[in-house]
Amino acid sequence: MENKSLNKELSKEHGLSLYIKVNNKKILFDVGESKKFWKNAEKLGINLEEIDYLVLSHGHKDHGGGLPYFLKKNKKAKIYCSEYYFDKHYKKILGAYIDIGIPYEYLDVERFNFVQDTLVLDEIYLFHCFNKESTNPINENLYKKDKNGEYERDCFKHELHMIIKENLKSTLIVGCAHIGIENILHYCLMNKIKIHNIVGGLHLSSRTSLNKNEKYIEKLIKYLNKINIEQVFPCHCTGEFGVKKIVKKGLFKTFEIQTGSKIEI
Repeated sequence: MENKSLNKELSKEHGLSLYIKVNNKKILFDVGESKKFWKNAEKLGINLEEIDYLVLSHGHKDHGGGLPYFLKKNKKAKIYCSEYYFDKHYKKILGAYIDIGIPYEYLDVERFNFVQDTLVLDEIYLFHCFNKESTNPINENLYKKDKNGEYERDCFKHELHMIIKENLKSTLIVGCAHIGIENILHYCLMNKIKIHNIVGGLHLSSRTSLNKNEKYIEKLIKYLNKINIEQVFPCHCTGEFGVKKIVKKGLFKTFEIQTGSKIEI
C-alpha cells in the first residue's frame, strides 16, 4: 500500500504497508490506513495469513489503521512496535487538534511485543532513535498529549525503525522518518552499522508543506551523498517534490516505489 498505484486494479491511499521476504521469514511493515492493504495482497497472490512478523513503524493511523483487520485475519504473527505506539497523537490543522493515533481499546494487545530500545530477530534489527531532535519544519504541526492531558510537540519516541542484513548489505526501512533520516543514519554509524539501502517514507514534502523545507532537503541529500548511500527507494511522505530533488541531486540510485512495485535488493 502506498499513496500511488502502478495498477488500476490495486487500491491506493495515503498510507504505507510493505510486504518483505527475507530468507524463510515473511514480514509486514505497517498496515496502511484501512483494510485495502489486505485486498491488494489478495490480488497480488500474497497470503498475509502466513506473515511471521508484523513491524509497526509509529503510531499514526495512515500506518496502523488497518490493524483490526490484520488481527482478525492473521492469528500467528508476532507483532512489534514501540512501547509508546499507543500514545495519543494529533495533527494541528487550522488551530484544531485532529486525532491521528491508533485506538487500542478494541485491539488484542496481548499479541504485541513492545520494544523499549533495540531488538534483534535473526537478520532483522529493530531500534529507536531516542535523544535526537528533528530539524524538519514539516513536523511543526504534529503533537501528542502529555501525562496531564496537555498538547505538546511530538518528539517521535514512538517511531521504530528496521534494518535487514543480508548478503553483506544492510537495508534501512522506515515508515516516515519523522525524527529525521539523518538522525537515524547517524545512529547507525555510531553503532558501526553501514547502511547501503534506504526504503520508505522520508517525510520531505506534502500537499500542505508548500515546500518550505527545501533547505532541509538540500542538506539531507548532501549528507546522503557524503556517507555513500547506494540506493534509495522513496515513497509515501517523501512527496513528489522531495523525490524530484533526490533524483536530481543524489549521487546514488533512486527508484520511487508505489502500490504494486516489486524490488529485489
